[in-house]
Amino acid sequence: MGLESRKSRHLSKWILFSALLLTVPVPYFMLVIGGLVPTFYIIYIAIHGLFVALPKFTAEGFSMLGILWAHVAILGTILYLMAGGINWLLFRILPPRYGLLTVIVLIIALFILSTLEIYRSPGHNSSPPANIFQILNSLAI
Repeated sequence: MGLESRKSRHLSKWILFSALLLTVPVPYFMLVIGGLVPTFYIIYIAIHGLFVALPKFTAEGFSMLGILWAHVAILGTILYLMAGGINWLLFRILPPRYGLLTVIVLIIALFILSTLEIYRSPGHNSSPPANIFQILNSLAI
């Protein structure tokens, strides 16, 4: 296996991991609310929570941050292992050129599927289905 092949495998694993973070719906639970959101949504809320909880320095804020960062750690690890496993399998079965092409097609398919209403906005039981654009719009507000 040449240096170029290793570089393309390594790069494609990280790009696939990023695409999984941006598109794959994962469960989100926060005491009484929940939903299916992409992991980047949880990361955004966790980072935003740092700016809110640190100045106030309350136990409730830090317990919520603990739950959020547990989501990030657990789901990030699972998605990283998924990206590594998919990447390993594709490059084990296919030649590097076709493995890279298959990863690109998989990423395009993930982004196309994310435009469907496959997410559930965080909220109570009546939260409506949402697509990636609605999730991004909810972060902008």
